[in-house]
Amino acid sequence: MINQILMRLRPVEAGYDPVPLEHARSYTQTEWEIFNPAIVNVLEARIGGFEGKRILDLGAGPGQFAIEFAKRGGKVTWHDISRNYRAIVQDLAAAQGVELAYSLGYLEEASRLLDHPFDLVFNRICWIYCANDFAFARLIHGLIRPGGWGYVNSDYWLENMDRLTRFRLAVNAHTGIKLGHIIPPRGRLEKYFRGFGLEVEVDASRPPKEHLFLHKAAHGAGPGSGDN
Repeated sequence: MINQILMRLRPVEAGYDPVPLEHARSYTQTEWEIFNPAIVNVLEARIGGFEGKRILDLGAGPGQFAIEFAKRGGKVTWHDISRNYRAIVQDLAAAQGVELAYSLGYLEEASRLLDHPFDLVFNRICWIYCANDFAFARLIHGLIRPGGWGYVNSDYWLENMDRLTRFRLAVNAHTGIKLGHIIPPRGRLEKYFRGFGLEVEVDASRPPKEHLFLHKAAHGAGPGSGDN
């Protein structure tokens, strides 16, 4: 609820950018230096290659994954809230000889892309920035075409935290209301995606992270109502 109000008070189309330019430059350099394409290799094998596939990097930031998908033949859309990241990624993509499509906005504003769903929706380490877990899971479901795939990498909360954080997480777990950037409890995202009828495989072997591999049936995969 709080996050949804703030979205309206700070519209991206009016120039809001939560990522200062110097931070965007520094973080981009770090992320590119430590970039490991292992998950890209896994996804490439699962979906039968990227050549000609429509891919959405949702919360793409410095663009290292978006550019890697494009270098392997994907038709990639970069979506993020930051104009500073977009400018940096445009230069990086040009330098590496690949083309990306760009979509600027909050995570939820990827809803403008629903008319042309994707073969792969990729969402890594930025789930906490969504305004509502259930609504965002439903959006990702809608962005995956029938027969398509999704990948979500999200932290989940552990017990070693301060009292205020415990309170905020408890409120979120019991009401769905997010007071700031709250990570979901373990198992919530799997529950939501299964409720929408997606096949879900979860790797939680490296706490506190969950890796969710999603697959939508090619036929008969309606939007579903989930279980909020």
